[in-house]
Amino acid sequence: GEVTVDDFRVQGLSPTLIRVEPRGPLGYENRTTFAVVNRSWGDLELAVVNRSEEGAWISGEHYEVFVGSQLAPVVPSPTCASPAALDAEGNNRVAAFPGGINATGMQQCCDACEADASCVGWVFGAQEKTKFSDVPGANCWPLARFSALSPSTTRKFACSSRGCQVARLPTVKVVVDGAVVYDSTADKRRSPNLLHWPSPTTQPAYALTDFPRFHVPEWATAPAPGTVDPHLAKTNGYDFSNNVNGDTYIFLLGSTTGQWRSSREEFLHLCGQVPLLPDYAYGTWFTWWHPYTQDDAEAEVKRWTSDGLPLDIWGLDMNWRNTTDHEDWFYNYPASQLFPNYTNWFSFLKSQGLRTYFNDHPYPVAGRGAGGLQTSPEEIKFRWEGLTQWMDEGLTFWWFDHNWGFSIPAPMENSTAPEVTSSYWDGLSNGAWGTHVYYSNVDQYNTQVREKKGDKFYGRTMTLTKAFLPDWVAGMEPVGMQENPAQHRYPVWWTGDRVTLEASVQTMVNAGVHDLKPFLHSDCGGDYRGPAGDYLRWAAQCVYGSILRFHGDDHRPWTYTEEVEGTIRGLLQTRYKLLPSLIAAGAKATQTGEPYVARCDLHWPEHAPASASWDQYLFLDDFLVAPIFNTTHNASSRTVWIPPGTWEDAYSGEEVVGPRTVEARQPYERIPLWHRRGGAVVSAGEALRVEDQDWSQLAVDV
Repeated sequence: GEVTVDDFRVQGLSPTLIRVEPRGPLGYENRTTFAVVNRSWGDLELAVVNRSEEGAWISGEHYEVFVGSQLAPVVPSPTCASPAALDAEGNNRVAAFPGGINATGMQQCCDACEADASCVGWVFGAQEKTKFSDVPGANCWPLARFSALSPSTTRKFACSSRGCQVARLPTVKVVVDGAVVYDSTADKRRSPNLLHWPSPTTQPAYALTDFPRFHVPEWATAPAPGTVDPHLAKTNGYDFSNNVNGDTYIFLLGSTTGQWRSSREEFLHLCGQVPLLPDYAYGTWFTWWHPYTQDDAEAEVKRWTSDGLPLDIWGLDMNWRNTTDHEDWFYNYPASQLFPNYTNWFSFLKSQGLRTYFNDHPYPVAGRGAGGLQTSPEEIKFRWEGLTQWMDEGLTFWWFDHNWGFSIPAPMENSTAPEVTSSYWDGLSNGAWGTHVYYSNVDQYNTQVREKKGDKFYGRTMTLTKAFLPDWVAGMEPVGMQENPAQHRYPVWWTGDRVTLEASVQTMVNAGVHDLKPFLHSDCGGDYRGPAGDYLRWAAQCVYGSILRFHGDDHRPWTYTEEVEGTIRGLLQTRYKLLPSLIAAGAKATQTGEPYVARCDLHWPEHAPASASWDQYLFLDDFLVAPIFNTTHNASSRTVWIPPGTWEDAYSGEEVVGPRTVEARQPYERIPLWHRRGGAVVSAGEALRVEDQDWSQLAVDV
C-alpha cells in the first residue's frame, strides 16, 4: 500500500520496512536501481489520518509515519526579467533537458522553462563542474525541483511564472506502539546513502537512502543489444534521468537479536543477496608481485603439489603485462618476454586443477581522448573487449586493483587525469563502481559464453576488488568502511595495501556486522616478508578466517625452514578438512547475512562491550578464535573474553565456562582457539584441491 503527501510517496513494504520517496524528475520510481533490486512484498494498507500545515500523519496496522511539510515558497521570487545571483542545490533537472541546454542567453533559458509544465525554475551561467550528462557548452538548467538556494557569483536563478517552492527533504518520524523509533531530525549521519548497519540491539531503526539513484540495464556493463532505447544508447542503457536525493528505506530493527537478524534479511531482499562463491574460493589463493617467467611459474605450481600444500587459485599481479610507455592502459601488451605463450600457461593451470586471475588497474578511455565516460559506448566496448579477450584465453576472473596511480572514475564524473585514483559521484565511490564494472563483466561473460558452452570448470562468478577506498590502518573507526549498499553484491573484497595483522582482523570481523560483506579479507602475510613467527601468526589467522589469500611479498612456505613449511602444511590441511562446513556456512551467509567470521555480540549483545570487541570472533559458529598480534616474541599472551557456555581449549583440552575473561598464551605456531561444548563441525579428508576432496564419507566432530 502507498499514499502520497505533496511530492512524496510513502510505501509500507512490510511490517518492518517503510519507504519514503520524493518525486523524481520522471515521477516515482518503480524500477530496480543500482542499490535496490527487489521491492516485492505483500501490500500493506496505509491511509492519511491527519493533515495540517506542519505535515501529515499516515497510519497502518504496524506503525504510524509522520511526514513533515517540505514545500516552502521562494520569497521574493526571482523572475525572468529580474533573476537573482543564486544557485540551486539538491536539484533535479526536468526530464526534457537532463543534460541542460546550450542557450544563447538567459531569455532562451527562461523560455525553455516556461514551455515545460514540470519546470519550477532555472539556473543560467558557468559550468562549475563538467558532468557526463551535460550537453556540450551547457549553460542553462531547467529544474523540476530543488532543495536550497545559495549565493553565486557565476550563476543566475529565476522561478517560472507558475511560481516555485524549495522542496526540502521532509521531517520523517516513525511510531511503533506509541513510541518514536525513528526521527530524521535526530539522524546526524553525514552519509545516509552509505551502508553501515548498526550493531545488534543498539537502536530501534535504521534508515538507508538510495542515492545516487539510477536504473541498471539487465546486461549491465556488457555492450547493449540493438534493442536498447535510443535515448539511452549513449549510456549503454543505464538511466540516470530519474535521480533524486532522499529516497529512504527505514528498517525497524526491533529490540531483540532475532528481529535485528530479520531486518538484515529484509535488506538482502531489498538490495540483493551476496552471491554464492565457487567452492574453490574457500581454498588457498596465492599471488606475489614478482616478475615470474612462465618456466618459473610452472615449476612453482608443481612445487606446491609435490610438497603436499593445498592450493586452488594461483594468480599473476600486474607483471602479466608491460607497464612502460602507458602500455598498461591497454590489454594487448602482455609481458611476452616473461610468458611467451599464455594459451599454454592457461592450459597448464587447468591441467593442474587450478583457477587463475590477473590484476588490472584500469585507465579510462576518456583520459586518452578515445571516448566518453563510464557508461559511454566507447568505454563499455573497450573494457568489455579487453577483459573478455583474456577470459577467452582461459583466465578465470579479474582483480580490479583500485590501488594505483590512476583508475576509472565514478560514473557521471569527468575525473580523467592520469594521476586520479579516487573519485566520488554523490557518495558513490569509484571503488564501489569498479566492483560493479568488473563483477558484471565477468558475470555477463560467464552467462553469455561459458554457460552456453556448458563449460563448468570456471564455476560461479567471482572477482577480487577493493572493499573501501582507504588502505586500512588499525584503530580507524569502522564507519570509514561504509560504501554504497550495492557493493555487497560483488564479492570478494580485500582491504588494501600495507594492512597489518591487527587491521586485517578488525576489518574482517567488523565487515560481517556493519557492511554485510562476509568474504572481506586482507593480503595474508602482509606486503612485506616478515620473520617466520610473523608469517605463522598471519597464516593461522587466515586459515581460521574468511578468505585465505597469500599476497604481497614472498610468502611461499618452502622458502622458510622445513619446520615452518610443515606447520603451514598442517594449517592448510586443517582448513581443507573444514571445507564442507566452510562452504555450507558461506551459503548461509549469502542467504541470511550471517557471517561465518562473527563478532561475538551477534550472539551475545547483552554482554557488550566485551562481546562487541573485534579482536576475537566466532568461526563456523563453534570455534572461538583470538589472534595474537605480537609477532616479535614466540610465546605471547593476550586476554580473551570467553562467551557463555563451556569451551574446550583446542590444544590442552582444558574446559572453561563463560562468561569470563582469561589469559591465553601460545607460541607462534598456535592461535588461541576453543571449541564450544555441544557444537559440531562437519569435516572431510585431506585434499590438495577443493574439487578433488571426497565427500562420500564425512565426519561430524563434536
